[in-house]
Amino acid sequence: MDSSLLNPNQQRRVGTHLRLLGEDLADVAAWPELRRPGEPYEALRALIARLGDAVASTTRALALPAHEAPPLRRRVQAIAEVWASSMEDVKARHLKAYGRVDPGVAVTLDPQVDAIVAQLRRMADLAGRLPDR
Repeated sequence: MDSSLLNPNQQRRVGTHLRLLGEDLADVAAWPELRRPGEPYEALRALIARLGDAVASTTRALALPAHEAPPLRRRVQAIAEVWASSMEDVKARHLKAYGRVDPGVAVTLDPQVDAIVAQLRRMADLAGRLPDR
């Protein structure tokens, strides 16, 4: 596979996500707590390294420019979108997997989560107005 299979907008989208994931993985790998010996620390370090390799391999396979940092606009949009999606998972109906959910949780939590998600989407929209560079 090469970059000719993706249009420029797709290249930017995929490239931004891969770069941000790679940066986050590097940050996690540098956490001092992960330097501890034994399991599961060793397994986690190995998995983080494999994930980093997978990101690099995908970047190469698509011939995406690995050295080019995404513009602020794209980084903010990607982070806001990822968190907006992730926050949906903490709504009351999804908490059942962690035990009985008090009926009042949905009344209190869900509107707060909705407000946070709305602000994250607004953040992505505002970032879309930033210049490319």
